[in-house]
Amino acid sequence: MDPFNAIVIAVFLPFILAWTLPVLYSVFKQRIGWISALIAFTCFVLNAQIIPYTMAGTPVTGSFTWLPAAGLSLDFYGDGMAVLLALIVSGVGVIIMSYSNGYMSTKEDLPRYYQWLLLFMGAMLGIAYTDNTIQMFIFWELTSITSFMLIGYWRERPESVYGATKAFLITAGGGLFMFAGFLMLRVVTGTYGISEVAQSSELLSTLHGSSLYVAVLVLIFIGAASKSAQGPFYVWLPNAMEAPTPVSAFLHSATMVKAGVYLVARMHPILSGTPEWLILVSGTGMITMVMAGFMAFRQTDIKAILAYSTISQLAYLMTMYGYSTAEHPGLGFAAATFHLLNHSTFKATLFLVAGIVAHEATTRDIRKLGGLRKEMPKTFIVAVIAAASMAGVPPLNGFLSKEMFYETSLEIGELVSETYGGPWAIIFPAVAVAGGVFTLMYSIKLIDGIFLGERTHDHDVPHHVHEAPWVMLAPAVFLVCLIIFFGLYPKFPISVLIQPAYSGLVPHADHLHVALWHGVTTPLLMTIATFAIGLVLYKFYDSIAAWQNSFNDKLPWVSVNYWYDATVNNAKGIAHKFSAFAQPGPIGVYVKMTLLFMIFLIFWPVYKFGIGLGIGIGDILPAGIIYDAQPYEIVLYSLMILAALGAALLPRYLPAVISLSELGFLVALLYVYLKAPDLAMTQVCVETLSTIIFILVVMKVPQKFKEPMPAGKVLVNLLISGVVSFGVLAVMLNANIGVLAPFETFNYYFMEKALAMTGGLNVVNVIVVDFRGYDTIGEISVLSLAALGVYSLILSRAKKVKGGKE
Repeated sequence: MDPFNAIVIAVFLPFILAWTLPVLYSVFKQRIGWISALIAFTCFVLNAQIIPYTMAGTPVTGSFTWLPAAGLSLDFYGDGMAVLLALIVSGVGVIIMSYSNGYMSTKEDLPRYYQWLLLFMGAMLGIAYTDNTIQMFIFWELTSITSFMLIGYWRERPESVYGATKAFLITAGGGLFMFAGFLMLRVVTGTYGISEVAQSSELLSTLHGSSLYVAVLVLIFIGAASKSAQGPFYVWLPNAMEAPTPVSAFLHSATMVKAGVYLVARMHPILSGTPEWLILVSGTGMITMVMAGFMAFRQTDIKAILAYSTISQLAYLMTMYGYSTAEHPGLGFAAATFHLLNHSTFKATLFLVAGIVAHEATTRDIRKLGGLRKEMPKTFIVAVIAAASMAGVPPLNGFLSKEMFYETSLEIGELVSETYGGPWAIIFPAVAVAGGVFTLMYSIKLIDGIFLGERTHDHDVPHHVHEAPWVMLAPAVFLVCLIIFFGLYPKFPISVLIQPAYSGLVPHADHLHVALWHGVTTPLLMTIATFAIGLVLYKFYDSIAAWQNSFNDKLPWVSVNYWYDATVNNAKGIAHKFSAFAQPGPIGVYVKMTLLFMIFLIFWPVYKFGIGLGIGIGDILPAGIIYDAQPYEIVLYSLMILAALGAALLPRYLPAVISLSELGFLVALLYVYLKAPDLAMTQVCVETLSTIIFILVVMKVPQKFKEPMPAGKVLVNLLISGVVSFGVLAVMLNANIGVLAPFETFNYYFMEKALAMTGGLNVVNVIVVDFRGYDTIGEISVLSLAALGVYSLILSRAKKVKGGKE
C-alpha cells in the first residue's frame, strides 16, 4: 500500500468504524470488544508500514485541499517521531481493548465505551501525523472531548463527572492558549506548516529574532503542559482516575498525556536552543518531577499513586526535552524519546495490574490489601517487573533510559555552569537523582502494600482472591515481555524507532549506542546512590505521608486543588452578583437602553461626519425619492400599519398576539411581491411557529394587561420609538444613495462573487450558508444547545414520573 494512503486510512479508520459499533453490537454482543481490538490492530499494521521509510530517513508526506481561501490544507507528515507515537497509540490500543473484554461487565454500555475509545485513538493518531498547526489544534481538542466522555463514562457517579469536567476545563482551556500561540507563530513565519518552519533556516532565524518568540513559546508550552499535567495543571490527572481502569491505562499512562510531550518534541527544532526554552521546559519539568513524586507518598488509592507517578515520569520527559542549547540542540532528545517508549510499557502494565487487583479484590485501597503474592503469583511477578522497570532496575528497559537521563543531566549542568556560572553542574544531576529516589520509593510501596505482608481481612476484601482470567493477564504479560526484551536487546527499539525519531528532528544527530554495561561511569554511580538513598528513606515512607496529610489539613490553601475548587464553585455566585449589578431592573429598562443605543448608532455618525460634508440633520431624508405606489401596495402597507397598531394598542394579550402574527404574515406577502420566495417561505414558517408558542404561553396568563402606565411613561415610550422609527426609515431611504458619501452597497459584491466563489446561483442561500457561514454555524450551535436543554428537561421529568414522584 502507498505509505501516504496508509497514514490517511490509519487516522480516519477509527472515526469511520466507531459509528458502526451500535449496529455490530446487535450481532456480536459483548464480543464487540474484539471487533474494536481488530480495528486498532489494523491501524497498528498500517502505521508499521511507515517504519522502512523513517529508517531510511525519508518522511512520508502529503496533503489534501481543505480551505484554500484561508490557505489551509490537510497536511500529514510521517517521520520517525510521528510513527513512534502512532505505534504506541495503536499498539496500546490493541492491548487495552483486548483487556477490556475481561474487565468491563456485560451490563455496561459497551458500544458507547468502545466508540469513544476508537474516536480517541483516531484523534491521537491525527496529532501524531499532522503537519499543520490548525489541524493540530482540531485533533488536540478532539482528544479533550473524547477523554471527557471516557473519564465520565460512569456518569451516574459524581466523582466521575467531577473528574471529567476538571480534565476538560484544564486541557481544553490550555488548548486555547496553544491555539493563540499557533496564530502568533503564523504571524511571524507566514505559514501554518510545522515541518516547513522546522526545515527553513530563514524562518527559524526570523522567529528567534522576533519580539514575539517568548510569547509563542509560553503560549504553546501552556497547551503542552496542561495536556501532560505539568506545573500547576497537574491537578486534573489524579481525579481523572475515576475512569474505568482500561481507560486510565490508555489515556493517562500511554497516550493522551503523551500528547503534550509529543508537542514539545515536535516543536523542539522550532523553539529550542534558547535560554528561555531551557528555563521554561526543563525548569517546569524538574519542579513537577520532584513535587509529584513526593506527593505520591500520601496516596492510598493504587491508581492515585500511579497518577502521581505518571505526572512525575512525564516531568522526566519534559526535563530531558528541555535540555537544549544553541551549540547542543538535541542534548536530551534521544534519552527523552527512549523513555517515552519505555514509560508506555511499564506504566500501562502497572495500570493493568491495578485493574486486575481491583477486579479480583474489589478495592484499590492499598491499606486494605497485602499478601496477594500467595493468591495471585502471576500478577505479582508481572507487577514486580513493571515496578522495577519504572524504578530503573537493571536489566530492564527503564534502567537504560534512566541512565541516559542521568548522563544528560550531568552534561547540561556542566554546559550551563560554563556559560552562566553557578552550581548548576550539581543542581541538575541532584534533581535527577531526587526524582529517581522518589520513583524507587513509591515503586516499592506498590509492591509492598499490595503483594507483601499480610492482609487485614477487611470486610470489603474477599477472604480468597483468585488469579485474573487470561484475557486480563495476557496483555500485561505481553507488555512485561517487551520490558525485558527492550532492556536486554535495546538495539532493536533504538535502531527501528528511537534513532529515526532522533535523527528526524535533531540536526546532525549522533548515532546512538545504548547498552546495559558501559563500565563504572558517573551515571552508574548515580543509579547506585539512588537505590541506596531510596532504600534508607523508605523506612520513613509512612511518616512522610502522615506529615503531608497533616500539612495539607493545616494549610489547605497551599494546594492547587484548593484554588481550582474555589474558582469553579464560586463561579455561580460571582456570576449572580455580576448579573445583579449589571441587570438590576425590569426588562423594559433594557429595551429602552437598547433603543437609545440604536439612536446613538444612527445619528452620531451623521452629526460627527455629515456636518463636514455639508450634510445637516434636515438633510437626512434624501431629495428625489419617488413616493408613488400602486393601489395594492397601499392596501398592503395600510394593513401592515393597522396590524402593528393593533399589536401595540389592543388591551388583551390574545388579540395583540394575533395582530402581531398578522403583521408577520403581511411581511411574508411583501417578500412575495418583492420576488423573494425563499424569504417569504422562511417568514411564514417562523411566524407560524412563533404564533403557536405565543398562544400556548398566553393561554396560561391573565388576558388583560394589569400594569398601569402613567401618561409621562407613555410619552417617553412614544418619543423613543418615534425617533428610532424615523432613524430606521432614514437609513433605509439612504441605503442606495448614502448619508455619508461615498457609500457603495454590498449587493453588487454578493451578486458578482456568489457563483465564482461558492458555486451557488441562489444569492440569498449563498449569503446565509457561505458568506456569513460562521454566523450561521453559531446560530445552529445555539439551537442545538437549546434542543439539548429541552431534551434534558423532558428526560428529567420523565424520570420523575417513572419514579412515582409526580
